[in-house]
Amino acid sequence: MTILLDKKPLQSVKKFYFLDYFYILLLSIEKQSQSEDVFDTFKTLKQKHRLGESKYKKLTEDGKYLTDRQQKRYKYTFHQVVDESKEYEFIEEKNDGIFKLTKEGRYLLHEYEQKGVTAFNRSVFKHIEAKYEGFRTLVEFLYNANQNRSGVLIFPHYSPLEIHFERKNMQTTEDIYNYSDGLVKKLQTDIEHYLKRPVNLYDKNKEILDKLIKDEVLPQKPNERFNARDYNKITKRIRDFWINYFLTDLYSCPYTMSTFELWIYRARQIGIINATEIYPFINGKLVYPTSVVLDHTSSRDFESIYQYSDGKKLFLHNPMQEAYQDKFVVALHNGYLALRRVYRNYFINLAALREIVCHNLKISSQLFELYLNEVYRLNLIGELGICISLEVDKLPEETNAMYLKYEPVMVDGSYRNIIAIDVAKGKNTHG
Repeated sequence: MTILLDKKPLQSVKKFYFLDYFYILLLSIEKQSQSEDVFDTFKTLKQKHRLGESKYKKLTEDGKYLTDRQQKRYKYTFHQVVDESKEYEFIEEKNDGIFKLTKEGRYLLHEYEQKGVTAFNRSVFKHIEAKYEGFRTLVEFLYNANQNRSGVLIFPHYSPLEIHFERKNMQTTEDIYNYSDGLVKKLQTDIEHYLKRPVNLYDKNKEILDKLIKDEVLPQKPNERFNARDYNKITKRIRDFWINYFLTDLYSCPYTMSTFELWIYRARQIGIINATEIYPFINGKLVYPTSVVLDHTSSRDFESIYQYSDGKKLFLHNPMQEAYQDKFVVALHNGYLALRRVYRNYFINLAALREIVCHNLKISSQLFELYLNEVYRLNLIGELGICISLEVDKLPEETNAMYLKYEPVMVDGSYRNIIAIDVAKGKNTHG
């Protein structure tokens, strides 16, 4: 089924992922008014909040003195946030480069500081939706793109090693052919399993291989060696080709992956769509709605957060915590056992467990954290039928990565990233 969508709403927002950028701009303008002074404050706050240009929070900080390239990136992001903030009338800019908060901008700043980031994001969402209805467009697209599985879209990305091709053994064009052939078989299996569609990908596979040869990244002769320095370029181009194939061909999405991702990661911060770059068991990205657009619903598990001019409403899946608690505990325990069977370890990755539970219950990551904090509190006072131990394996700051792809979970006032669960009624375990 081809979904005909208006491209303009989704392509109209500026290029930045984090809604926090609106907050740090508003705070900068509250402190300063001259354009350059506002930018300098914005730059400082951007580093303080670890906001990168990607969809991940930064782990490393830029140096005190920025290079020309870094300065240009900061300036670019600053102007993008300024332009979009003007569209929603959060700020005003006079001809002489003087910035000023509007009444709405002052209200948003106060809301962030008094009610927190969740309330702030919800308010920003309403302004964006009033102008573009882009979130509705995206939620409806997801449901239509995979009606068999409630709007769940998968984007597998297998490295050569994940399908048993070691880098040291991949030196010729024929080696790339063999890897690509193995990748195609795996992708076809995934599509049939997750999307219930039989497909033949061999013509598409020939397309990317021919393009690599045409671009002289791969030699034409099968037994000829390619430049070892091009290995990462080759595998990345193959991976990106198939991710775009899933989005454009399988799901009939008229948007580019960059536009699609901007919206889904903004939607994730609001709680209406969940997206994870790494999902256990499928080696790939998973995107699915945690909300629905309807005229009405009698279910108490859904909260209306926006009403459209045609009478329809956007309902967020937000089940009452106390009534849903048992279901959450069962999902938490089952997900833990599934991961433990695979990794054969008592402590497993809490973020991976979060993704499984969120997907199974169709809840947001924010709701997962809220539920986990409550059941952990019950665990500490011995009123839970399972015993939970939460620990810190290695803090994000201790890694060598630049960006944090798996955000740790805040529980009981501290970030935790590994979890163990025992079925031992009445036992009290402190993490």
